[in-house]
Amino acid sequence: MNNYVKVHQPLNVDLRTQKTQTKLYTVLERFYVEDRTFESISIKDLCEQARVSRATFYRHHKEIIQVIEVQILRTMQYFSLEFDQIILTKENIQRLILRTIQKNPLLFQVIFWSRAENIFIDVVSGEILRISLLKEVSFSDSKFMPNCFARMILSLAAEIQQSNKDYTNDQLVELIQEAARFLQK
Repeated sequence: MNNYVKVHQPLNVDLRTQKTQTKLYTVLERFYVEDRTFESISIKDLCEQARVSRATFYRHHKEIIQVIEVQILRTMQYFSLEFDQIILTKENIQRLILRTIQKNPLLFQVIFWSRAENIFIDVVSGEILRISLLKEVSFSDSKFMPNCFARMILSLAAEIQQSNKDYTNDQLVELIQEAARFLQK
C-alpha cells in the first residue's frame, strides 16, 4: 500500500453553491424530523422552505434525491481529508469509518427515509475504488469488493441506529472485531 499518496481532492465548488446545498439539505433534514414522507415533498415546497429559487435548484439538480447525493459526496470529502491524517492500519480505518457514521446519524436516517441507499452505495463504492487505486491496493473484482464494502458500511450504520445505544468508537471497533473473529472460525 502506498502510504505517501494523499487521497483528499478538494471540490472546487464556490461558496454560494455550498450555501445553497446546505440550505436545501437542512430543509430535507427538517422534513424528515417532522415525519413527512419523502415522496410528499415537491421541489417548489423545498425551494420555498430553503429560500432558494427554483431556477437555482434546477441549475444544480434535476430532482430532490440529488440534494442527498451531494450531501453524501460532501461527507466523503471530510472522510478523505481525515483518511489522509491517520496512520493506515486496519483498526484506524475501522475507527474512521465508525466515527464518520457516528458523526452523521441524521444523514443516514435521511438516506434510509429517502430510499437513497443505492446512491450511497454508488458514491461510497466509487470512493473506495478511487482510494484503493491511489493507494495501490487491488481487488480481484474491482466492482464487487467496493460495492460489498459500501453495503457493509450502510448495514453497519443501520445496525448502529436500530440498536438505540450510544456506543463509543472503541465499543464498535470491538464488536466489528468480534464479528470478524466469528467469521474466521
